[in-house]
Amino acid sequence: MRKTRNILSNQRGVSLIELIVVMGITVIMVMISGSGVAVFFRKFDELKKYAELQNDAIELINYIKFGIPMGDDGAALTQTGLGDYQFRNPKEYYGVNNAVTIQFLNAPYGARQSNAIRVIPTATYEQGLLPTDYADFYYSNGAVRCRRLYKGEGSSVSLVLFPKIGKQDYISLDEILFKQINAGSSVKALEVTLRAKVEIGPKRYKHVNFRTQMVKK
Repeated sequence: MRKTRNILSNQRGVSLIELIVVMGITVIMVMISGSGVAVFFRKFDELKKYAELQNDAIELINYIKFGIPMGDDGAALTQTGLGDYQFRNPKEYYGVNNAVTIQFLNAPYGARQSNAIRVIPTATYEQGLLPTDYADFYYSNGAVRCRRLYKGEGSSVSLVLFPKIGKQDYISLDEILFKQINAGSSVKALEVTLRAKVEIGPKRYKHVNFRTQMVKK
């Protein structure tokens, strides 16, 4: 019994100092874990925005090169919250690759480069296309836009292609330039330069600089 009482008398509770130490270590671990999670989500957001910049820039290049969808069965298009256009059942595509004529806009006569072009497709009368049909890709108010005329009918509202509506607060266009690279007076081959950036943090940016060549048929 005496030995048991001695063992029990040697047992003591947690002291205040020990409790404070344990709490301090716990707080430090929570802070480290929390900061790690914050860093993860910040990096994820940066990568997501940079991927959006690259994808939207490539989409714009493809619209110019392969053509903007036209003739959407009377229901021209719908637009999502982030500015993506959803074309339904397009009949034609007006772009550099399938253009008969390419003209520089917003430039003096004889100029070999501009920030705006007009592509004019082949007039196929059996399909109802007219020689006056066109698609304009041009710079205006910080964005690349598209104005269209299909079967002699157009829209008073231009399409905002880049940066998309809903993304213009963090994606910005630095330059869009169309430059003739073939000899002769008529435009047959273009070099298209696109420079843009996305804000990934306060005064922190990532950039894209695309330069590609396009040839009309």
